[in-house]
Amino acid sequence: MKRCVFGLLAVLLGNGCFFPWSAPERPREFTRLSDALAEPDAATVVTLYDRGLTQFPVELAQLPRLTRLSLRKNTLGHLPPQVGELSALTWLDLGAAGLTALPPELGRLNRLTALYLNDNELASLPPQVGDLSALTYLNLDRNRLQALPPEIGRLQALRWLRLNDNALAALPDEIGNLSALQRLYLRGNRLAALPETLTRLERLSDLSLSGNPLATVPGWFGRLRALRRLDLEACGLTNLPPELAELKNLQWLRLERNRLPDEELDRIKRALPECFVTF
Repeated sequence: MKRCVFGLLAVLLGNGCFFPWSAPERPREFTRLSDALAEPDAATVVTLYDRGLTQFPVELAQLPRLTRLSLRKNTLGHLPPQVGELSALTWLDLGAAGLTALPPELGRLNRLTALYLNDNELASLPPQVGDLSALTYLNLDRNRLQALPPEIGRLQALRWLRLNDNALAALPDEIGNLSALQRLYLRGNRLAALPETLTRLERLSDLSLSGNPLATVPGWFGRLRALRRLDLEACGLTNLPPELAELKNLQWLRLERNRLPDEELDRIKRALPECFVTF
């Protein structure tokens, strides 16, 4: 018996079970460009938030190991072609950076997993955005986008797409090719209709369409079987299709500020007894 106990202790000690576990060391964050340039091999995280920058620091291309970069809340105006040389980047925050256009070279960042472009003045996206093959998160909230390039459908790793408060009047059919997409936010656009190709998004769990002039919800919505949360606030709706009853996984349905009669609301609540409906 003693031999078994001592043997077990030896195994546990050998696996480090009785030693304090320590978290991996966080990478050093550089908040001054000059400091990062002085230690280029150590500069993996650079944060230049609200530093009064009026142009993109092209010197960043001298940092071969740079993986995370924030230039949020500056007034860059545009990005130079050199942004495509930041080949190690996995996370890029350009929110509220005064951007009016994006260069095609942005598409060369094929390791990028998260891209923040919210709160800029972008009216369009270059087709090369479809080359960001590793991208899982894309935030384009509060820009001036009127259309999306069909190439956006090539973002096969994308799980989260934010397009709130733009000027989109239509979505390309290719959006149905985003096979990994789980969350799609389209609040406050000009969408009067949606492409039926959305039914290909078999993992889509969150869909926000509030503040769009839809007027009607198409019956094919019932085929969005993975939906858990659906926001249809202020869409000018007067009725809902019976096919919504097929959304058995739906947990939350928002219907405030529409023109739905009481009997329609009662019907949908009976059809979705497990769903929390707000109206």
